[in-house]
Amino acid sequence: MTKKAYFVDGYHGGIKGHMPLGSWADVLSKMDQYPDWKIGLDIEPISWDVLKRTDPKSYRALQTYLKDNRSQARVEMLAGSYAQPFGWVINGESNIRHLIRGKEIIKEHFPEAVVDTYATQEPCWSSSFPQILLSLGYKRAVLKNPGTAWGGYASGNPYEMVLWVGPDGSSIPCVPRYECEELLNCWETEAAHMEEEFINRSFASGITHPIGSFLQDLGWPANPRMAGKDVEYVTWREYFEEIADQPKHPWHFSQEDIRCTLPWGEGVLQQMSREVRAAENKILQAEKIATFASIVRGFDYPYESFQKAWDELLLSQHHDAWICATTGEGRRNWAWQAGVQSFHAETMANEIIEQAMAVFRMDTPTANASIQVFNLAAVDRYDIVEIEIPTPVGTESVRVTDQQGEEITSQIVPTRTYHEDKTVNAGKILFEAKIPAIGCRSFTITPQQEPISSENQMIQVDENAVQIVTDRYEIALDPKRGGVITKLYDKLADKELVNQIGSGFNEYTGYFITEERWGSSTESPVEINVKENGPVRATVEMKGKLANVDVITAITVIKDQPNIDFHVQFNYKEKTWIGDPWDIEPANRTTERRKSHHNDQYKLRALFPAALNSTKLYKHSAFDVTESRHQDTHFTRWDEIKHTILLDWLDLYDEQQDYGLAIFSDHTTGYSHAQDEPLALTLGWGWEGGFWWGKRPLEGQKEINYSIVPHRERWDQAGIPQHYTRWAEPLIPVYAPVKDQSYSLLQVSDPAIEVTTLLRDGDDVLVRLFNTGSERKTATLFVNAVIEKAEKVELDGVYKEDFPIEPQSEAGGCGEVTLNGFGLVTIRLCQLK
Repeated sequence: MTKKAYFVDGYHGGIKGHMPLGSWADVLSKMDQYPDWKIGLDIEPISWDVLKRTDPKSYRALQTYLKDNRSQARVEMLAGSYAQPFGWVINGESNIRHLIRGKEIIKEHFPEAVVDTYATQEPCWSSSFPQILLSLGYKRAVLKNPGTAWGGYASGNPYEMVLWVGPDGSSIPCVPRYECEELLNCWETEAAHMEEEFINRSFASGITHPIGSFLQDLGWPANPRMAGKDVEYVTWREYFEEIADQPKHPWHFSQEDIRCTLPWGEGVLQQMSREVRAAENKILQAEKIATFASIVRGFDYPYESFQKAWDELLLSQHHDAWICATTGEGRRNWAWQAGVQSFHAETMANEIIEQAMAVFRMDTPTANASIQVFNLAAVDRYDIVEIEIPTPVGTESVRVTDQQGEEITSQIVPTRTYHEDKTVNAGKILFEAKIPAIGCRSFTITPQQEPISSENQMIQVDENAVQIVTDRYEIALDPKRGGVITKLYDKLADKELVNQIGSGFNEYTGYFITEERWGSSTESPVEINVKENGPVRATVEMKGKLANVDVITAITVIKDQPNIDFHVQFNYKEKTWIGDPWDIEPANRTTERRKSHHNDQYKLRALFPAALNSTKLYKHSAFDVTESRHQDTHFTRWDEIKHTILLDWLDLYDEQQDYGLAIFSDHTTGYSHAQDEPLALTLGWGWEGGFWWGKRPLEGQKEINYSIVPHRERWDQAGIPQHYTRWAEPLIPVYAPVKDQSYSLLQVSDPAIEVTTLLRDGDDVLVRLFNTGSERKTATLFVNAVIEKAEKVELDGVYKEDFPIEPQSEAGGCGEVTLNGFGLVTIRLCQLK
């Protein structure tokens, strides 16, 4: 048998990245010139409108090419993602929407094109993709990114073809990066060039049909990349269907097989990441409450506004916004554009939430303030309610009552006082309440002239210590050593969490390059200011220093909630350099593999030395939780990358003690850990970043929110995913005259199965359920409304099979759903009223 090597050539980019006028005419002319040349296209779908308008001849030529969906066709549309995001920096629903929206637009322009191969030029993957891709009609996937691996690459695999197995057990045929496929420079692999030595090594390693790929930039002069080499051009569809052997080997592709990283802690990237996450959380809340309001109050569901908001959010997640965040001047700067896009998305989502809540207001005023509180989770929630309201002269406190007139413990935090008598003019009302699943409940707030009692204050301060006592915890802070936590005693578990040996708990530390020394927040005392101190919530603010950096940390606890929240603000009054002092000459930025930002140990970090031994570390990603295989997180070079990414939460667990510590973050960032080193959260980095980044100082004001949750049992039994959802998506109150009401639209019997998405589709409602645990589960979905029927559908709403609903009452029913661990299912509730 004649040995032969293959190559998928083609193009990536589009109007966001690179698609100069004339580029398509250039490509198409070379297609005529080289009849054996075949190409794959990983193009931003929004580019097709521009091409249609500016170069209609090339647009029509592409339409003709893309009518041919045979395996021998010369052009294949790949991936179809709206903005080609790094799947490992965004949440699961965002990944789904990129594919649904991108394929919608492609269908508008190329109605006969079939997009069923997921292959990208960049490392745009996440471990849960098999079930997502299969549901959206993809038949094959590729885990190679030979030509653009600045952000990283996949682990190598010894086989030519594998079955990529996702965490739910779904599998899809896949071409991996070969184990024998070496990394080159600091941004590519051998498969980008297909030199004879690599091809022969592949044959010797058992790869009988070696293949490479490079999706070129559209801005480059068009030219077949393998010109002059004995390599056959193919499309990915042709290679899978006609050439490669069928896959026999399952590959349980872990999130840690995505060996990718970014300069976590860099100021611009950090701010952009926080903004994108805020918009992600807000838009999902907006969809849920708009759907709820449309059913309960006839709210006119704003389809067009949601589409605009999602389009803006998806654009802010473009891979170039992350790998090239600091490049481009002025309004062409990638992070600036992403900030504008995520701001627009979040603003539109907030406007929709306000409009949806407005339909619950009554025109008739009432004597006392009344509020409606909305819970968008699929289980009843007992949680804190926070709302700011105006109050009449003389108000010293408030009384909160439920629909039965029962008083609820409450607290008021003044935000404005009357000049004359210093009584409360406006304030934040805080109380804990139980709100039904995907439902609402009303409460009454009555201003009181009696001051609130100080008996139940949670914070006590003296010159030597700050004591915080809640129903769950006893916490001590040392103001003389930067406010580090010296005691964190869990009353429910009878467990002291702070390891008294070594670093301080919540100590801030990093290597200051200019000063050539390690700096620590424990070197300076802090000024204490108690901001809130009531029976419901307490906040202590500490002002201190870390070397020459001003630091303000606020620690917040809630009466009987498990999370301890931190808000930290660093004020860099001058350009500050913190990190590994390894430097790179500008001429070497495209080749030097060692980079300062790879070394998390030198970055500005918050340390959490917990009294836990022989720990396992679990980390959440899009529709997955991975048990880390790393003995430590340390690496310094691009060719040694380890997955050290905290998407939104991670958990350190001691199996012998059956006790753990979870950390939540308000943005995608990095972490560090080793068995003999404390778990640490990356908060800042500034130095030489190599190509795309250059010298990046920390300067100005930087803010981060994070939270810790000490807990008994492993992460899934402890409900860590649900605690994170509570933290990221708080209860939503509306202040106005409202009708007394307590109502639940949907409920799931098992808290581990979450409703991740709830949205309208005409007269129907789509409910996306996700099993947050690793074990197969069966649960009951309760629907408290009239529906004609229910169906199981694909992620994009396409019918799969009927979903039986058993009537429970005149207006309601229930159905049983079974999900594999980390499995997804979408239910269509037809004609829901």
